[in-house]
Amino acid sequence: MFDANLLKNIKYYASYQALFVVIFVVLSSIGAFFHFLLDHEISIVESWLHNNHWEILIVAKGISLFLLNRWFKVRLYELKSIRELVKDLVHFPESKAIVISGFTLIGYLCLGSITYTGQSLGYWYYHFTSFFGIGLYFGIEFIVIAYLDDVLNQNEKPSMTKLSFAYTAIFLVGFRLSVPDYYGLLAYVLFCFSTLLYLSGKSFKSWSNVLCFLIIFTAPMGSFFGLDPVWGDDFSPFVIKSKPTVSFLAVIWMVSFCYYKYRDKIIIATRKLYR
Repeated sequence: MFDANLLKNIKYYASYQALFVVIFVVLSSIGAFFHFLLDHEISIVESWLHNNHWEILIVAKGISLFLLNRWFKVRLYELKSIRELVKDLVHFPESKAIVISGFTLIGYLCLGSITYTGQSLGYWYYHFTSFFGIGLYFGIEFIVIAYLDDVLNQNEKPSMTKLSFAYTAIFLVGFRLSVPDYYGLLAYVLFCFSTLLYLSGKSFKSWSNVLCFLIIFTAPMGSFFGLDPVWGDDFSPFVIKSKPTVSFLAVIWMVSFCYYKYRDKIIIATRKLYR
């Protein structure tokens, strides 16, 4: 059922997620430890951990990526730098990716009953942190996946469908162990990650499409409209009253999937019909 190369990809990606969770727990524990040394109350410690959750997550992600990179280089693999990866993999996104990102954003804003929370401009730091935290959190995942593809899949490509399901399951476990689902957004996170995986192409390296979806939809929805998986709508200036249901997410995903996969065929068939 599983070939050896597929299992190797799963093993390394699971190891990366396990390393990330361990580092996150260690960093959180160190922060809490120093607060307790200063005799701070538990409520202050919890508030600090909550308000700095994104920063701890991104530092843990960055350290995990660095250690994975060092491990591969110790094993004498020739790896591209992140700068080289960006230069090779980031170009102008496909028009289909732009349409899907815009369609998903408009669908949420039109059907979600947007209300203004009255947050003051004093929360600008949290808006900034949320936007870039979401972008980096998902973005680092695709740097790791690109490294895994370069190192492990040079001679033989595993089934991308099976690998996508495995990556999604492992990602959700790592996410759930580091981010409590206080705001009921686990299905939304699944929607975002699975959409990004699909837009990233057959080798998960269409980074322009990934960045497009992150910048147009995922990061703004978290930062400004309360769909932040870490902070929810605690600091966002707008709130979506109708939280996305599983059925709503499934419909949006299927419409986007059909458009991305069959748009060119439909256009060609239409042109032939009118000739």
